[in-house]
Amino acid sequence: MRRASPLARLAEPITGRPTTLLSLTPTTRETAVQRRASTAADTLFTRHGVTPVTMDDIAAEAGLALDELTAAYPSKRALVVAVLQRWHGAWRRALDGIARASEDPRDEVLGVFGYLEQCFADEGWRGCAFINGHAELGRIDPAIAELAQAHFADVEAHLTQLCARAGVPSHVAQALSLLVEGARVGSAVQRSAQPARAARLGAAMLLSVYDAHPTS
Repeated sequence: MRRASPLARLAEPITGRPTTLLSLTPTTRETAVQRRASTAADTLFTRHGVTPVTMDDIAAEAGLALDELTAAYPSKRALVVAVLQRWHGAWRRALDGIARASEDPRDEVLGVFGYLEQCFADEGWRGCAFINGHAELGRIDPAIAELAQAHFADVEAHLTQLCARAGVPSHVAQALSLLVEGARVGSAVQRSAQPARAARLGAAMLLSVYDAHPTS
């Protein structure tokens, strides 16, 4: 039997857990209070990791009373999901912007690594939220692991589409996806944007193996 993809499995009900939390795309727009809460949580999770941060810490960072915070997000797990959803949304918006700025799908691929370089150059960058979240929580919370897997499945799916448009074999997208993941890890360890530039060079070399015959 064919195994369902991470994106498909997120739609499956999990006993005792609200299925609305198990999607990379929020079902509703955040309220102003929820936005304050998830922004504060993102800041603290990035700075300290998830485990040491308490709901009291998040409330204080957001300038909210604890009961206001729990009314917006009833648990720290819900805030972890909200933060991951925000990061995935930012990623998708960046891909849309790259697409608008690129006439050639090969340039669009390389633009992904240009965007990563911008992210890595930010002083607040502490690594990919999905990689960090999976490393810290994935073994104890399968749903968080599924969100990370779904994000990277989406990354690879996007690169596969770009390869198809560029006339490049689909298996090259797997290598490009590994370059994305490796650059994210390397940037966090090295505290440098250089891994994005090295990954972009690797991507350009991979693409150069194949003649540029984009498909319509």
